[in-house]
Amino acid sequence: MLAHSVVNGTRTWTTPNGEQQLWTPAPHVIVTKFQGAMYDAHLAHLAMVTIEGLVASQPKMDIFHDWEGMELYATEARTLMTDRAVPLAPRINSLGVLFGSKVVRMGVSMASLKLGGISLYKSREDFEQAVRQAVESKPGTFKPKPRE
Repeated sequence: MLAHSVVNGTRTWTTPNGEQQLWTPAPHVIVTKFQGAMYDAHLAHLAMVTIEGLVASQPKMDIFHDWEGMELYATEARTLMTDRAVPLAPRINSLGVLFGSKVVRMGVSMASLKLGGISLYKSREDFEQAVRQAVESKPGTFKPKPRE
């Protein structure tokens, strides 16, 4: 069962596996947040449909995934997101992921090999600072300085 809502520009999808949110704190910045037991292919598809539409609207985007509350990252979800992100790569300025789980870190590291680099964050403070800096930067000018 899937529940979907949009409140103050934040899209939220809720399933038995967890809750995913997506918002744009600036026209060129996308933030997603997932909390729950399993990030699955269905939630990944919903996120990518929205991300693809937003990326098409800007010359360069900064994308941040707050996955600190993610326990598991299904292989199907990682493959779907990676494969659909490859054609978007020329329009993505930076891609950063906050993680808490070693399993999630491993999945993101595998995706990074195909996408050419994902900034990994273990510290919420560093992640939130990077999001703020991207929001305050002109599109396409933010340069991440991850501290893993």
